Amino acid sequence: MKNNRQRGLSLIELMIAMVVSLVLVAGVSTVYMSSKRAYQARDQLSLMDETARIALNALTKHLEHAGYATSSKRSMDDYFIKPDDVANSKLVSGLCADGKSNISSPSSLRDTANNDTDSVTAYGDTTGVVFIADDDLFLDCANTGGNTNKKDDNNRWEGCRVTTEEPAGPAASTAGALAYNNFFVAPDGTGIPNLNCASSRLTARTPVAQGVENIQFLYGVDTDADGGVNKYLNADGVGTNAGEWQRVISIKVGILVRSLEKVLPAEEEHSYQVLDVLQTRKDRFQRAVYTTVIHLRNVVEG
Repeated sequence: MKNNRQRGLSLIELMIAMVVSLVLVAGVSTVYMSSKRAYQARDQLSLMDETARIALNALTKHLEHAGYATSSKRSMDDYFIKPDDVANSKLVSGLCADGKSNISSPSSLRDTANNDTDSVTAYGDTTGVVFIADDDLFLDCANTGGNTNKKDDNNRWEGCRVTTEEPAGPAASTAGALAYNNFFVAPDGTGIPNLNCASSRLTARTPVAQGVENIQFLYGVDTDADGGVNKYLNADGVGTNAGEWQRVISIKVGILVRSLEKVLPAEEEHSYQVLDVLQTRKDRFQRAVYTTVIHLRNVVEG
């Protein structure tokens, strides 16, 4: 007679089942973590692309205002904040309709400067442009400027600009209507680097795009006055002479954009060529370089 009694698993069979289960769980966990990192990397890359788009659009929109001298083609000496202009208090200051200076906060402005140091704490170059504000162009780099159709309590047009609506004008002179726009990179209160703007009519810097870690500028110089760029130079190459800056007809911009979160599984060292500067980083952040060329049409057409 056969023994049909049911028997349990042996210890060896149980151990084999456990090992197989652990291998399966480990495989599933590996796939899950890999998919999660890939999703996070794609998400951060999309944010970086959007940051670059915002930053380059803002830079193009406001830097191309350099040299705008109204439809009447008023005379203006400089269309760049040159090296040492702010440090030596050389920016022209005029009075607006409210009796105040068109430069609300000189301390928020920075000189155009070349900073090529390759360091995690080096945020790159700064640049600043000048234009004459009127009813057609009255926006600073923070997109503020007032309502061109609005008058104050004394029936005077608001803002510091040249206007055809009121012969006396809010600005007693061209100097009173000069607007200064500045761009540079600096960290916020949490340590995240941002592209910032400062304006002659702002009391503090304004963040433009979060995650821009480094910015470099090269200036296209027209040496033979034929309307074309002959060479690109950094701020040191152009120098401090006003005549040399008046030959600049375009600006080449390079930005290094960093992810807001650490997405790499371990620290990795990478180098990034941002125009004429090689930036080296070793951490878990993802980065990419974006460039554009801004043509100063007011200078060329003026």
